[in-house]
Amino acid sequence: MNDYNYKKIRQEVIKLVKRACYSAKNNFSYTVWQYHILPVASHSRHLGKILKADLEILELAAYLHDYAGIMDYRLYKDHHLHSARLAGKILDELNFPPAKIKKVQECIISHRGSIRVKYKTKEAEILASADAMSHFTELADMFYLTFGIHKYKTLAGAKWLKAKLERSWAKIMPAGRKIVRADYEIAKKIINKAISSNA
Repeated sequence: MNDYNYKKIRQEVIKLVKRACYSAKNNFSYTVWQYHILPVASHSRHLGKILKADLEILELAAYLHDYAGIMDYRLYKDHHLHSARLAGKILDELNFPPAKIKKVQECIISHRGSIRVKYKTKEAEILASADAMSHFTELADMFYLTFGIHKYKTLAGAKWLKAKLERSWAKIMPAGRKIVRADYEIAKKIINKAISSNA
């Protein structure tokens, strides 16, 4: 039997991350909760069940993977490192087991598509895939990120988003690609059309 209350830990982490998402200090807007954090958690659970991974590690890593960048945009460049550090502190205070905390941190550190790493655990590979999968299943929010948050004009934004989505697709594991392939094809078609019509 576990000597920790996972349900309570999960509730506290959700409350903390949701509060950060809805804070006025969050540069990404409150939509990051509904259109990124929750889908990443959902994709993580889905893949975790298929691949028989540790769902507690996956779920907590999914909720906390972008936490530092959401709290303070100045930390965004290295948000994978800062989020892992903060996750360790938060989970330690909630009495989550140290060995599992380390695995949550490993997931968070290696989740970014722009930084290629060798995944140390099955859970780390799943989180990276789930993060990237959300970029396709929540395409409307990716447009908001591109044109609303980053303020790109149409052609520059389409090129930036195409590069981002190509990195995302490259990091999705085969089981994840199977789930989001139709969304990937739609995204590719829309973005390529925007770029070719300006060629």
